[in-house]
Amino acid sequence: MKKSLMYNNKNISIPSNLNIFLAIGSMVVLMLLLYTTAHTDSWWTKFACMVLFAYTGNTTFSLLHEAVHSNFHHDRSINYYFGNICAAIFPTAFSFQKRCHLNHHRNNRTQYELFEMYDDKDNKLIKNITLYGVLTGVYWAVPFIGSMWLLLNPKSLLSSSFSGKENYEVGRMGGASMLRSFDNLSQKEIRRMRLEVLATLVFQVAMFFTLDLTLSAYFLCYCSFAITWSALQYADHAYSVRDIRNGAWNLKVHPVTKAFFLNYHDHLAHHQHPNVPWIHLPKFVDPNVERPEFLTIYLKMWRGLVKLDQKEPDPIDAELDLLIEKENFHN
Repeated sequence: MKKSLMYNNKNISIPSNLNIFLAIGSMVVLMLLLYTTAHTDSWWTKFACMVLFAYTGNTTFSLLHEAVHSNFHHDRSINYYFGNICAAIFPTAFSFQKRCHLNHHRNNRTQYELFEMYDDKDNKLIKNITLYGVLTGVYWAVPFIGSMWLLLNPKSLLSSSFSGKENYEVGRMGGASMLRSFDNLSQKEIRRMRLEVLATLVFQVAMFFTLDLTLSAYFLCYCSFAITWSALQYADHAYSVRDIRNGAWNLKVHPVTKAFFLNYHDHLAHHQHPNVPWIHLPKFVDPNVERPEFLTIYLKMWRGLVKLDQKEPDPIDAELDLLIEKENFHN
């Protein structure tokens, strides 16, 4: 019998078997939806498939997110392999996604992750492109493009203006945050990332031809997923306090939506306790802290940029820094 993991006097044991069941189930559903979209003439059926693909795709992504935080499975190897499979569905590469996402936790609400606000140093055109790119789903393509760039030419990626080097305005699009510390990675780690990108590319091509997909079906499904995924990735941060640990929201959404997204909307709780698996996050939601509606934040973002009126957050505290890399593996 596995020993329960305790944190702040609460059980935070990883629901390993449930996660495997959800991962396999969500992937099978996604394949069926892609196949159906490609092989039906009914636009009502295509539309239904698009909606279901958007929601189920976020289930798979949420499980990738769990694997990134070492919370998918108590076995390190299983966590890694399922992390790669979920990443291939997205599509991105697991280790690349992990390093970028953990960098996000360390740079949350700093000037490099403040997409809804501008100051006098900003290029407002670039800032508007970034904000509306998030709202329209373009942001979903960034992890894939970044991983492909890493596969083809990692040196040029890490020295590009998108990494924030010698170009503050472009770096403010998010790359300077996500790619921070990549220069410190070993060649072995970079090679592993590139192999994972290659595996993802092979998976996507194989999926396309095995399911006999059409380009229109592929893009209809993935565009619907991109819009829903991209919107949430920033709605759970926009207009929150400029604080690395507390700069997020526990958003109110319909229970069915929250179930599909595996409590991802409890995002403040996640940033405060990044070592806690999704199933336990509601235990860490403070009922006394404001919980805005998702739609309220989302619609406010469509109104455009607001002027920066908060100071830079304090540096990350040592306790949080350790929790970000915390692993709950048994072996």
